[in-house]
Parts: sequence; structure tokens; C-alpha cells
Amino acid sequence: MLDDQVRRAMRKWPRVPAVYGWLRLGRRGQWFLVDRGREGFDEALHGEGSPITSPPILDFIGRNYEADDQGAWYWQNGPQRAYVALDLAPLVLRVLGEPPTQRLVTHTGWLVERVRRAACDLDGNLFLQTELGPAAVDDRDIGQLELHETGTEGGLGLVLHLYPPPGTAGGAWPVEPLGVRGARPIGEALGYVAVPVPGSDPVPGSVPGTGSAPSGSTTPPEP
Repeated sequence: MLDDQVRRAMRKWPRVPAVYGWLRLGRRGQWFLVDRGREGFDEALHGEGSPITSPPILDFIGRNYEADDQGAWYWQNGPQRAYVALDLAPLVLRVLGEPPTQRLVTHTGWLVERVRRAACDLDGNLFLQTELGPAAVDDRDIGQLELHETGTEGGLGLVLHLYPPPGTAGGAWPVEPLGVRGARPIGEALGYVAVPVPGSDPVPGSVPGTGSAPSGSTTPPEP
């Protein structure tokens, strides 16, 4: 899935330490750059970061965004991994269209073709396990989905129905109550790391919130 230019950079510079704490994904799929190297940086004032709005950079991040073996998600920025702090989930889904032709699309522009599990947290957020990874449905779009109450052994439950075009995600899934709130416990339940820290990256020298910002944080690297 990575760009060819990124693969070439990884081969040329195979031991570049990863960075942590510089990149954040909001609960609605917005990317933020947290410039911890700026003079006078204050976590309380600047910790949320600044939104990344450049379409070429957003496209570049989306094409080179994936998870490591421990479930920590990162942007492969040329030879360097920039691990991502997640406000909610590693993927955020938008619902396009109306039944029976709805489609689920991630914040990176990937089309979901298979759903394996549905779950909800104590705050009413809806999560789907997909072939692309764990995802949260954008809260603005939950009302577009068909959720029906059904009887269970423990009382009433919810069932999610999807009716998209042939060849994409479709069917019905009971919505499993996770009984937790917050990105960290939700990540533990669904198999991802909400706030990666050094240790998951095999390259020595990776430290949180220090050193230089991701080298492509202003412009994608040249091929």
C-alpha cells in the first residue's frame, strides 16, 4: 500500500528512528500536527496540535498509513515512522448514500468491503471491525445507519443492518456493548494501541516528543 518513493526511501535509510507524539488523529478523522519542538511549547496550550489541511499532504498520509504488528498505527513518512495518537480509533468511517446503496469509506478514502464485528462504548460511539482495521463511525453519520432493537438473553440489544452494493460490506451484526469509554480501553478491546510509545518500533533511538518533527510534515518527500 505504500508509495514507491516511500519504499525507496526505506531501503536507502533503513535505520531512521521513529517519532512519537507529533501526529494525532481526531475522532472525526481530522489529522493534527503537534509541534513539540517549537519554542515555548506547552502541553496544556498546544497539545491538541494544529489541523493539517493541505490536500496533497492529507493524500500522502492516507496512502502511507498502516499498523505495526502490535496494533500501533503510523504514517510511513519516507524512511521514518511517525506514530499516531488516536482520539478514538485508527480509522474513521463516513456513510455515503442511503439504503440499499450505502457505502462505508474511511477518512483516508478507502472503501470498506467487509465488516466482521460491531460494538459500542458507553458514550454511544459505534465501532466496526473491518478488513482494513478497527474503525469508528463518524458520530455525524450514525443516524444514517439502520440500527434496530432486538431481544437478547440480557434484555434489549441493537443490531446493525448494512445494505450496500453487491461485492461490498453487507449483512446484519449484533452490536456488542464494550462497557468502557475512552480510546485506551476501547483499543484494548478492539486490538489497537491508542497512544503508541517507544518499544513497538524496532529502530533504536525512538523517543517520545523529542528530536525533529516528521520530515514530511510540511511537504511530501521528493521521489
